Amino acid sequence: IADTHFGHKNILDFENRPFDSIEEMEEKIVKAWNNVVENKDSVYLLGDFCFGGNKDWNRILSRLKGKVILVKGNHDKIKIVKRVFKEGHIDGYHEVGKVIHHNNLSFHLTHYPLELGDRPNSFNISGHIHSKLNAQACQINVGVDSEFMREYYKRVTDSDGLPLSFGTPVSLEYVANYAQEVNELLKKHYVRGM
Repeated sequence: IADTHFGHKNILDFENRPFDSIEEMEEKIVKAWNNVVENKDSVYLLGDFCFGGNKDWNRILSRLKGKVILVKGNHDKIKIVKRVFKEGHIDGYHEVGKVIHHNNLSFHLTHYPLELGDRPNSFNISGHIHSKLNAQACQINVGVDSEFMREYYKRVTDSDGLPLSFGTPVSLEYVANYAQEVNELLKKHYVRGM
């Protein structure tokens, strides 16, 4: 997940978020998060978590389930990030990014979209651009305002069979399945283009 922008009043209008206030946004995103995340789960938060100071970060983080690993965004002040990590409110942080491997694919987790080139087996998962479209097929925007996430909210249902709520973190399995579909297309294009 990326670009939650807790405490950022203007984001409601900038991205036409479905909330009347930042307080409502906080409550509903925290609820959506906790509906799918268990305490044993790791959640990569790809930047722009919260506007405000240490108290604001801690207040929200203390309500979220899971082990939060932050990839710093442009609105995340490093002084606050280091402090909430030292105090144990997040389980890790990366100033630029992290690479994970899953199902024979490499995922480069960053805040800013990373241009890897459209080649097989390597994907960038990021945020930052909100509802704008990615430039490359190998980029997956998991910002809460992105088209990818809005489709996820519609396609996947909760335990009651209802569509997921805005702000629900996406599972690695869902991202990997999507990436596998794109990867098959990239393989065909890559081999044909040589």
